[in-house]
Parts: sequence; structure tokens; C-alpha cells
Amino acid sequence: MKNTDLLKPALAAVWEASRCCEAIASELLQSDSQTKSDRSPVTIADYASQALILHRLKAITPDLGIVAEEGAEGLREEPELVARIASFTKRFSPEVNEETLLDLLDCGNHEGGKGTFWTLDPIDGTKGFLRGGQYAVALALVEKGQPTLGVLGCPRYEWIEDAAGIVFSGGEGIPGEFWTSESAAPRKLRSCSEIQVASARLCESVESAHTAHDLSAKVIKDLGISSDILRMDSQAKYAAVAAGNAALYLRLPVKKGYREKIWDHAAGLAVIEAAGGRVTDLNGKKLDFSQGETLKNNRGVIASNGTLHHPALAALLVHTPEASRWE
Repeated sequence: MKNTDLLKPALAAVWEASRCCEAIASELLQSDSQTKSDRSPVTIADYASQALILHRLKAITPDLGIVAEEGAEGLREEPELVARIASFTKRFSPEVNEETLLDLLDCGNHEGGKGTFWTLDPIDGTKGFLRGGQYAVALALVEKGQPTLGVLGCPRYEWIEDAAGIVFSGGEGIPGEFWTSESAAPRKLRSCSEIQVASARLCESVESAHTAHDLSAKVIKDLGISSDILRMDSQAKYAAVAAGNAALYLRLPVKKGYREKIWDHAAGLAVIEAAGGRVTDLNGKKLDFSQGETLKNNRGVIASNGTLHHPALAALLVHTPEASRWE
């Protein structure tokens, strides 16, 4: 199937998962979160979102692998938890139930690589989800190491008045667009490429453990852009740049040797580039999604409206002259 043919079912999958996540958020408390081995929180919503989307993907592209963040290994000895997750998924898709849930979750165990596959983060920004902040349902199709279709669900994005969440999309041959409901007509996305530099805003992670805020401050000063920083969780930051609500997003490693996960960036990259922006690593290299679950060949991420890209890279170089900084 062509990307243009996959867009509609991908949108439907992300809308469905987004609605389910919000239903869970309204009915369950933070105490329902578990803790994975890497200490990041995972909730019933992560599992429900992934199962619903994988169910739809297996129906439309049964031969394509899926690289997804979650798996069923933490649930096999927890029948009561499985039943709670299924109590939500069945509202949206009766086929995603106690009998099918675990197998569906394990359909996301593809290793990625140089072929064609989907990658999914069922809830990007779980901490934001738990605290009532921003999070994203991020789905992308990757072909030959590059995202060629991205759908980014942001259920709490407040850019458009009265919108019950926003879903962003874009890719190769697919324009950058956003949708305010399942039945609404799409509207065009355009990054703020013509904005005055002094009015441009930086977007960065809420969590200081995710990016070097001190280095961001130096870049802001050198570029002469606004000190009014837009801090939010998840790939909603990509949406902010694609929509023109911010002009620059920096993901600056705080730990040497850290490698980004592909599901944390694939959908956002496709959306921003379709909106006229640009995404590279901190050395100006194109992101390479053909190396398995991580961006093994890249260091950090910079996403921009396009016009600020080279100045931002130059500012980073001034403050990180050591060649080893981004290794």
C-alpha cells in the first residue's frame, strides 16, 4: 500500500488510542502506574493504546513488522491487570479483549533495521500523562531508514480553541496537516519560517534529565531569540515547531553515550519536515532509523523551522568545542 493509502487508517488508529488514553486518565489515578525495569512509569494507558493500534496495523499491513515500546512480559502473571486494561480497550474495539491483548502487545517486537516497518510509542511522555500535562501517541512508517509517514496524536494540545485534542500528520507525498476531530477537515501546517528571530521561541523538555537546560540557555542568548521557553513533555514539542508555536527544539544529551529511541522521534520528524521544517542530530547529520531500536549513529536532536537550523548548530558548536561532546 502507498503512504497516501495508509494515512486514513493510521489516523483512525491514533484517534482511537488517544480517546482511550483520555478515558483512562479521567477514571484512574496515578497510583495505577507501574514501574518498568528502567524506572520510567508505565500505565494501563500505555498497554491499551499499543494494543488498539497494533490491532489496526495488523489488519491493514499484516506483513509489516512493528517496533513498539511496550511488551506483554510484565502482564502475563497479572490477570487482574489484563482484565482492567481490556475493560477500556473493549469500549473502542471489542476484538481487543482479555484473550487477544497479550498477543497483540507482543506483535510490537520487531527489531527494525533497513527494511519497511512501523514504529510506535503508545504514550510518549508518560510522566506528562500522569501529571495532567502533554503527551503524544506517536506512530510512524519507516522505509529504508527514514520515516515516510508520521501521525502524532496530542490529546491535550491547546493550540486550537474548543478542539478535543489535535492529531498531526505528514510524510513523503503527504502534506503537513492537523485534525481537530475524527470528522473535521484537515488544516494545513506551516512552521514559522518567516518569524522575526527575536520573537522565535525555544521548545524543550520539562524534565532536566532529558536535556541540558543550561546549554539551551546559552544557545538562546547567542541567537537572540525569546527567553520565553515553551517546556512540554513528549513529541508534542515536534508538533509545536510544525505548527509555528515554537521555532526550535533542542534535545541535548545529559549523559555521554546515550542513544535516542527511534519511536521517540520518527513521527515528529515526518510531521515537521512535511510542514517545512528540518530535523538533524547535533552534528547536523540526518537521523538514521535503520539501526534497530536506537538512533545508534546520531547524537541528540535539533528540530527547527528551517531558517534557525544552521545558526543553532553554530551556536552549539561554540559552546561544545570538544569533538567528543556528541560522541
